[in-house]
Amino acid sequence: MNLQSRDRWFALSGLASVVVELVGTFVQMSSKDTHSLTWASSTGAIARAFAHHADTVVWIGAYLEVVAMGLGLVFAIWAAAKLGGGLLGSIASGFAVATTAVSLVSLALLDASAYLAGSGLPVATAKVLVVTNGATFVTTWFLTAFYLLAVAPLALAGGRRALGFSAVVVAAFTLVGTAASPENAGQLSTMLWLAWVVGASIALGRREPRPSLAPAVA
Repeated sequence: MNLQSRDRWFALSGLASVVVELVGTFVQMSSKDTHSLTWASSTGAIARAFAHHADTVVWIGAYLEVVAMGLGLVFAIWAAAKLGGGLLGSIASGFAVATTAVSLVSLALLDASAYLAGSGLPVATAKVLVVTNGATFVTTWFLTAFYLLAVAPLALAGGRRALGFSAVVVAAFTLVGTAASPENAGQLSTMLWLAWVVGASIALGRREPRPSLAPAVA
């Protein structure tokens, strides 16, 4: 496999991670059970969600999300290397690994909630699961912002100004929005991250122009 073909596969992994992530999320949310809860949910809403067993679609959605996380990790590490690697690339890759790990913990808490639903779990215990999941999910926003801040200088140094500046904008929005309004702006930052992944996948997967071999004319 030549270098260009390899890059295309890595770029496709980024695009696929976004598609699979959105499908998995919407499949799980469609069940209107424990996966629809947030730390702002009322005690009554939590009690109603945990009163019945989870639908099969929840497990389908969870499976898709795990696949998306794997694809996203592959893309994130490749993108950091493609943009220049080095110390900043290693830092970015570390944040990518941390983001995936914490995301898997968040998903595990969601799935544990779904598994325990309908088993007579006390509402107070159910609320602990919901709030803990919310806290881990919010943590992934910060880790994603740190990843973007690490790759932004690499992109700018490599002449990819749109990619670099957009990474800074998304990271800044995430950090400010999460502090100001985690239920609204913080959630939107996730969509902005996915949009950045799509843009980066397309930009980094393109064939790079070859330098001209024609001699310069004095």
